[in-house]
Amino acid sequence: MRLILLALLPAALAACGNEGGYDSPDGTMPTPGPSMEEAASEAQSNAGVSSEMPTPMEGSWAASTDRGDPAVSFTSGDETLLTLICRAEQVEGEGKMLVVQRAISEGEGGESIDFLTSAGNVSIDAVALEMDTPMIGGSVDPATNGVATLVNANDAIRVRSGQDEIVVPAGEEMQNLVSDCRPERPEADEEEAEGEVDADMETEE
Repeated sequence: MRLILLALLPAALAACGNEGGYDSPDGTMPTPGPSMEEAASEAQSNAGVSSEMPTPMEGSWAASTDRGDPAVSFTSGDETLLTLICRAEQVEGEGKMLVVQRAISEGEGGESIDFLTSAGNVSIDAVALEMDTPMIGGSVDPATNGVATLVNANDAIRVRSGQDEIVVPAGEEMQNLVSDCRPERPEADEEEAEGEVDADMETEE
């Protein structure tokens, strides 16, 4: 019996080796797959978001009004490239709208204005506007979760329309306008009310 076990030992060792991952034809260790960090970075890159935002272009944000509604515009040189308007409630009960207008290169553009930020992305459907310079525009409900990424963005925002892209700074003027345009969160009031109820119950006890 001992001789039989010794004869079978090489085969058993070979089987254990295969289970350990040495299953390539030449008997070498297979190349390990990407780490979780590398896979996440690749997925983020494929989604159009970069963990390292590019340097924003030269220019500045300025607050103004548009038909009486608060607005901010980003200007580079003498050209206004991007404008955001918090349009007041047009019909009672419908709420405010965040209007976006973006200058595009001749023959470029797309069917949306996409904001890519360090905090996430938001896409707004857009159409061509009848203006002296090529421009597209669209609107979105400021209560949409994605709009909050404009408020929380750090340093730079990539603004893409089709193949046309600019990188603008996440200016305080723009972030304040978007923040003021968004409705107040009712959850905060509910949490405060729940806290008051709990305090009353503890007092009664």
